[in-house]
Amino acid sequence: MTARGTGSAVAVAGLWLAAQTLGVPQLQTAAVALLVLLLGSAIWVLVLPLRLSVERTLEPSTLPFGGTARLRLVVRNLGTTPTPSAWLEDGIPAALGSGHAHRIPVLTPHRILDLEDTLVGRHRGRFELGPVTATVRDPFGFVERRRTIPVPGVLTVHPEIWPLPPGAPLGGASGALAVGSRRATVRGDDLADIREYVHGDDLRAVHWPSTAHRGRLMVRRTEEVTAPRATVLLDVRRSRHAGTGPRSSFEVAVAGTASVVHHLDTRGRGVTLLDRPSVHAPAPRPAGAWMPVLAALEPEEVDLPGLLRQIASGAAGEGTLIAVVTPPGPDELRALVRAGRGASSRLAVVLDVATFAGGPPDPAAAHAVAGLGAAGWRATRLTGDDAFAVRWQDLLGRRAHEVVTAKAVTS
Repeated sequence: MTARGTGSAVAVAGLWLAAQTLGVPQLQTAAVALLVLLLGSAIWVLVLPLRLSVERTLEPSTLPFGGTARLRLVVRNLGTTPTPSAWLEDGIPAALGSGHAHRIPVLTPHRILDLEDTLVGRHRGRFELGPVTATVRDPFGFVERRRTIPVPGVLTVHPEIWPLPPGAPLGGASGALAVGSRRATVRGDDLADIREYVHGDDLRAVHWPSTAHRGRLMVRRTEEVTAPRATVLLDVRRSRHAGTGPRSSFEVAVAGTASVVHHLDTRGRGVTLLDRPSVHAPAPRPAGAWMPVLAALEPEEVDLPGLLRQIASGAAGEGTLIAVVTPPGPDELRALVRAGRGASSRLAVVLDVATFAGGPPDPAAAHAVAGLGAAGWRATRLTGDDAFAVRWQDLLGRRAHEVVTAKAVTS
């Protein structure tokens, strides 16, 4: 029964009570007439045939952020009698828009009706579509009958990709799957071509001038003859993120990661995305293979320290390591520094999570940036008001003299 029907039922009771109290037979007649109308409407709706089948096609089923998809519903009357006029509402998630309801005219037996709609990928995600609900009402709008028709479908919307300026020292070490002889890199940028000694490195690769300058063993980076590799670390821990909607810290982190992955892919890097510990580190893939993974990603509690230990043991190889993380605690900061020792170049975007929820800046984010800078990383702090591309540009501007400044800050 609709709201109008419920109100009419209440009116029947009120009219009947008034007729008995005031002794006005006309009110009793009105109550009986309205009651008969309600019962007639209910019977009319119940006996109406509603044998419909619905098929859905979605082209394409995967969208870039902001893209559009053509949704087509094919409605068929399976009965031997005409169906009444009805409303057909498709179960579309609110993130993809609202108002996906269609008025269906009377359908003769076996008649087919095509309905079309457009979906816009305004939000990242993997969206389940359906079911379709058919609704029939009596002419007075007192009673309605609904029938749910399961019509499964999935629409995947990739994360938003922000253009990033080129120029970061991404190094050139290749992935672990590469084969062939190694050759030493001869470029002179210490941040890109010299790294700290890791147990097991060939001592013949020790770079003595850098060792003398830094007071610890430094080795020349080596690179394979195959395509270079980069590893992107994404912090997905639910308890560490804040904010709601597309400007929450988690959504910005995912979109920023997607932008970095795309940026690396256009520069010829095979990319490995790491967000949780695994038995075997995933192989480098092109950006197109990671976008569905990022589209379906949801915040959850994972063992980030365990993942950092895996990276420190060589899971990320010797290429570039880029971290998109929330402010790490002291132990996590040390683990992150250790994880990056085997990388040829190290970059970090630290999200100031408090600002994404409208709070004041968190000193832990600035402390993490300073600590990473002192350890030889190129790091920047991203607040809720910042554009990711601007902070990426900030990474490009960090040079060796800024590392010295960061050391002074932490001392």
